[in-house]
Amino acid sequence: MTDLRQNSPHAVHDGGPRPDALYDELRAAHTELRAAIGEIQRIPGYEQFLAPVEIGDVTGAADHPLVYVTPADDTGLALVVRGEDIVDVPLPHLRAARVHEWAERHREHFPTAAAPASRRAAWDRHLAQLCDWLWEAVAGPLLAELAGEARASVVPCGLVGLLPLHAARYADAARPTGFGYLADTLALSYVPNARALAASRRRAAAAPDGGLLVVTDPELSYARWEGAAAAATFGGPVTTLAWADATVARVRAELPAARVAHFGCHGAADQRDPLRSALRLAGEARLRLADVLPLRLRTRLAVLSACETFLPGLDLPDEVISLPAGLVQAGVAGVLASMWPVDDHATALLMTEFYRRWRADDTTSPGEALAGTQRWLRDVTPAELEDHWALALDAGEAWLPVDVAEALLPQVFRSGSGDSRPWSAPSVWAAFAFTGA
Repeated sequence: MTDLRQNSPHAVHDGGPRPDALYDELRAAHTELRAAIGEIQRIPGYEQFLAPVEIGDVTGAADHPLVYVTPADDTGLALVVRGEDIVDVPLPHLRAARVHEWAERHREHFPTAAAPASRRAAWDRHLAQLCDWLWEAVAGPLLAELAGEARASVVPCGLVGLLPLHAARYADAARPTGFGYLADTLALSYVPNARALAASRRRAAAAPDGGLLVVTDPELSYARWEGAAAAATFGGPVTTLAWADATVARVRAELPAARVAHFGCHGAADQRDPLRSALRLAGEARLRLADVLPLRLRTRLAVLSACETFLPGLDLPDEVISLPAGLVQAGVAGVLASMWPVDDHATALLMTEFYRRWRADDTTSPGEALAGTQRWLRDVTPAELEDHWALALDAGEAWLPVDVAEALLPQVFRSGSGDSRPWSAPSVWAAFAFTGA
């Protein structure tokens, strides 16, 4: 009553609020809200802002399965949308309380970039257990419905958005690592909602020719080689920003002209205030999600090769406010980002192979290229990787510059013996996820 008296004194008298006055206040507020929404909807690209969702928005969003995964108190549910055909798949183990429990464990075990070996080992154990449960709770029942499909887009509802569905696994002694993964069957892309997916597909098809923007932090030992590998596969102009050149103003100025933007720098998700999630640029400068949202981009792909760039906010997880979702809102068709801190060397190997696969075939989407690259990194041995690169160097293939190979190969054999699989843990190969189209 005190707040009401201070904010709307004419609506209150000694006997309490005047109903007519309160109604007038609410009606005026509603009119003001509708006017604000109308102003936003007149901005190009925001025509559907807060517009009611129609069934056609969902059924017409994709040319491949669109899957909503949502927990519930008793039995969770997946809705599989294939055009006009919508099938519900019960997920009896995806109970809301269980998802909350796993999300809490996820946060408790989450490592920092400088975490000691003991904490990283605990994270590896947690992630392995989580991937086992995700197969039982989601992937196993879902694949029975998606048999024969090669890719799918998933809308993870609530706290499911924190969990790596693509790394769900089951024991299989016949496979090189002893496990089969959802990523072996489906190239999984994440999307905030059906409208965002439809918009991403339109942008991907209409993305204009443009240059490559590479933003690197030279203090990260392998970031420059990621940028060099990206540039080697790119036919257009390349702009590289590092040190003092990588300012917020300069990056914001260059982004609208970039067809592909690669960020090899530190990043962090602010899960309580996701608009403050940011990539670190020159010095202590931060490129925040709030800095990117006003830009009208036409970028085909943004690669956020940095720690924790995928994680959404926690206060309103169904709204999926994250760096990838924000970039999609700003006009980027697809975003590749990390779900947890990643080893620099393994990331450089993954990025080098990712750009080779994606740029070699115009029909391959970034999400499909990422899934194939992750399977390769998980299963490859140091000896096989050396042979793969030796053939490329002998043939003079442009995707592998000599200086990149010379910088990365010495660490390959320090990672494990020739016939080992040092990158087979989900914490290594599954860290990156793709959002959009």
